Amino acid sequence: MRGISLVHVEVNCALPDDVDFAAVARSWLEGGVAFFPELFARLGSGAASGAFVDQPRGARMAQRKFSQCGWEQRLNALAARPLGLTLAMVDESDEPVGSVEITVIDEHGGVPGRVRLTINARTPELLAVDAGERWMSFLEDCVGHLSVDYGQVILDGNINHATSLDMALHRDFITSIDESSKFLRGYGWITLCPAVLAERLGGVAGLEASEAFVAVRRLESGDVLLQATATAEEFDEDALCLVWIALAPVIKPGKPEVSPGYEHNEVILEDAASLQ
Repeated sequence: MRGISLVHVEVNCALPDDVDFAAVARSWLEGGVAFFPELFARLGSGAASGAFVDQPRGARMAQRKFSQCGWEQRLNALAARPLGLTLAMVDESDEPVGSVEITVIDEHGGVPGRVRLTINARTPELLAVDAGERWMSFLEDCVGHLSVDYGQVILDGNINHATSLDMALHRDFITSIDESSKFLRGYGWITLCPAVLAERLGGVAGLEASEAFVAVRRLESGDVLLQATATAEEFDEDALCLVWIALAPVIKPGKPEVSPGYEHNEVILEDAASLQ
């Protein structure tokens, strides 16, 4: 069994159209807030604290205190396509302290149209038995109609631009995204696999037959959501290994190594080519 210190949710995708960007960004931010209704309600009442981190085009990044009016203004301003927006929420009334950061970044890695969507969270809801299904539904609702480069819900504490697998393979995150139609960027408790890679794994039938996942869900886009275990607490080394074995044909060959300072990153330290 495991205790959850941090859940990191991430999706990488291309959104060159401004209207699509505004719609997906709004869905991510509003859906993220809806995932933590009690915390957001406490934020609105003043019982929890919050802040915006704004990154407008042509101006400096700035942090401002949360207000409901400011929240609505920022959601509406997504049509102008800011470079970035984060909503941070902190509830110090519980022990341990609960916190959530929901972020949208445009021009990720300096590439026009490339978007990074993230949620970093430490809250009691993440230990609930239905948390996995809720994350699956959240990702399907927000990006199920898109062809994404990669998506994940991971539990090892790595919130860097480089995935845990990238770090272990010493692979730059920009290169990793550029090669996302050839190799999977990573893997974890929940993995969002691009359609082109899922086909190489035998599609839904092949992934289900691997018996590495409790849920395999084909999305409208053709991408496939994979949930390894029913709860986050059950996702142990054995479960991670089963995921790695199932996905090995689309993992970039190379011997992963432990990154200093990131010894807890959840990566199988074996060359996936040995199973291909």
